[in-house]
Amino acid sequence: MNKVFLSGLFLMTSLAYSKSYFVKFKSFDTLRSLSRTASLSSDIHSLRTVDTDMAPFAVVESSLSEAELKSQLEQFDLGVSYVESNEIDYTFVDYKPVDEKYSTQWGLVGDFGIRSETAWTSQKGSRDVIVAVVDSGIDYLHPDLKKNLWTNEAEANGKEGVDDDGNGIVDDIYGMNAFANTGDPMDGNGHGTHCAGVIGAVHNSEGVAGVMANVRMMAVKIFSDAGRTTVEAIVRGIDYAIKNEARVMSNSWGGTQASEAISDAVKAAGDAGILFVAAAGNGNMFGWGYDTDSKKVYPAGYDFDHIVAVGSHTSAGKRSTFSNFGKLSVDLFAPGSDVYSTYKGQSYKSLSGTSMATPHVSGVAGLVASEYGGADALELKNRILEGVRKMDTFSNNSVSGGILDAPGSLGL
Repeated sequence: MNKVFLSGLFLMTSLAYSKSYFVKFKSFDTLRSLSRTASLSSDIHSLRTVDTDMAPFAVVESSLSEAELKSQLEQFDLGVSYVESNEIDYTFVDYKPVDEKYSTQWGLVGDFGIRSETAWTSQKGSRDVIVAVVDSGIDYLHPDLKKNLWTNEAEANGKEGVDDDGNGIVDDIYGMNAFANTGDPMDGNGHGTHCAGVIGAVHNSEGVAGVMANVRMMAVKIFSDAGRTTVEAIVRGIDYAIKNEARVMSNSWGGTQASEAISDAVKAAGDAGILFVAAAGNGNMFGWGYDTDSKKVYPAGYDFDHIVAVGSHTSAGKRSTFSNFGKLSVDLFAPGSDVYSTYKGQSYKSLSGTSMATPHVSGVAGLVASEYGGADALELKNRILEGVRKMDTFSNNSVSGGILDAPGSLGL
């Protein structure tokens, strides 16, 4: 039987069909000891550590099943907490593109918008507040976004091709590409750039305006341009946002598959005092929203107090037909149908989905964080939920019974 010799990045020893698993060990000492382990079964083709502070994680390539792999690792007394597939069927939770020429930002100023102009008389945001856009990246060349992007000053002022800040990522000036594990979070998909524009498009004489006139948006790319992600990418991305002191995380993605590792990462964000805003999801295969009290969508469905689960409503103040709902599982609704915002290639586009509703809430959370500098994640959440506009339409399908209201969140 072939042997596997372990030393940092472990070598492939078999051409057999290999599956990718995400493994949590019980201690960092266990992972360190692996480099001194003489051999493991040839059924384990490779093992690669995942560099985070939140837990001792590794990605293991093996032809074994989850249960078989866990059993084999335990036979070597390696202290395994869990083994799960690294592949995960998560998608962006946008619903459909609409006419690109549609340019009315009803979500800000419409009859059922968030009443942003009233909020702006008191608070337009602060560059002290960092909002991590955990998504497909951000087009950091977009003229309507550049001034409101977070920058890693050590890398921005350092040498190209050098890891100037010693964090293991080269040239991570605007954020991280956690999917490819590089420092370039350029958005070739468009989804993350659209969400970023809702949060913080620059207030100027062209393009669109974000909920926040002043903010630093961190680009955390967890999806490939084709829309694929993994458990490893999500965990790496959340860990990066935590390490770089995000105050709010905006998460317009998800699926019905739960993950222990992603749950651990989301919990770590809460432990760090970060408000985790997440899309409630866009219903079934036919595009009809369903009750997530009975069928959860993740990460919005994880049971942590620092999560805000967001549904979508229309410009007429009705639940978007595609939007999920839930008396216990969806906190509030926000503008998500026909939302015009920035897009890849320095362009603009209208999109619909709970994806678009989520950054409206993230932006208002940023306004509240700017106004109440010492507020923790739970205070930010409570101010947002207590400040909603109550509406009968939403009384039985959300926790708050209402829609996002920026001045209400600010106590105006």
